[in-house]
Amino acid sequence: MDEFDLNDLKAFGLIANAGGLSPAARKFGQAKATLSRSLSRLEAAAGAPLFDRVNRGLRLTPLGTSLLPTAEAAVALMLEADEALRVTKEKPQGPLKIAASALSGQKLLAPVIARLTATYPDVKTTLRITSHGPDPVAEELDVVLRVGRPTEPYLVSSRIIRAPLALYTFRGWASAIDLHDAVAVERLGRITLDVAGVPQDWTLNNDEGQSICMDSEPYVAVDDPTVALSLLHAGSGVALLPQMYAEPLARTSALVRALPSFRGPDVEVYAALPPKRSSVPAVRAFLDMLISHVATMEGGAGLGRSPLNLAEP
Repeated sequence: MDEFDLNDLKAFGLIANAGGLSPAARKFGQAKATLSRSLSRLEAAAGAPLFDRVNRGLRLTPLGTSLLPTAEAAVALMLEADEALRVTKEKPQGPLKIAASALSGQKLLAPVIARLTATYPDVKTTLRITSHGPDPVAEELDVVLRVGRPTEPYLVSSRIIRAPLALYTFRGWASAIDLHDAVAVERLGRITLDVAGVPQDWTLNNDEGQSICMDSEPYVAVDDPTVALSLLHAGSGVALLPQMYAEPLARTSALVRALPSFRGPDVEVYAALPPKRSSVPAVRAFLDMLISHVATMEGGAGLGRSPLNLAEP
């Protein structure tokens, strides 16, 4: 029998999860050639194909279907052993794999990672930028920052930020329209965010109990807040953005607050982790520094929550 190893079983599981070599390479950040070689070794060892090649990708054969649970269990044991070894190291070191949106990466994580690297040079951090929060268990990540509370019952989570959404537009419009006029503001064209936890229709309220609803057809829909910011800087539309991110830009760049007396709902950003991962020293050090950084951000007081209170599933 041809030889294979646990990494080949892991690659097999990734391919099965994504439905093909190219989708698995894109989704999990793996080289397509590496996945293909792993699959070839496994199929050579089995003496039969594990996937049928179909028009839209790969489909498990009966043999592949029967192998998948065993492969997943073997990889789970490998990850459990790796985690147990990482926990025994008192000093933060080793790999730290994080995923977050581009905006969170820029505004939240970049300064934290810089401080972490300076303090613990043996921690090797990888930051994956993604517009939709992946499953940290399925994709072998240590921490994922997500908008909204994770729904997976097996994940550990902690709220990092809770901050109101507010409307922002290009500063040049301040001299062209009345930015206190809801109709005029909406006519600029709504830039909506296709991000979990961010509303597509906008309901805004002020301290006097007045409410405004904006539900017109979006001018453009994007899945990353940084793209919305770029559109605003280019002079297009109006967007509902987290105030703690956008307000500093409104004071120093081409943005301006629209309907300044009104606020949207709060948006919450959570750190989602695999079970027991918070006991890994590198992960714990990162979370502590993240909470500390949030507390120093404008409007951050009271928005963070200590990672010591991570909610177990």
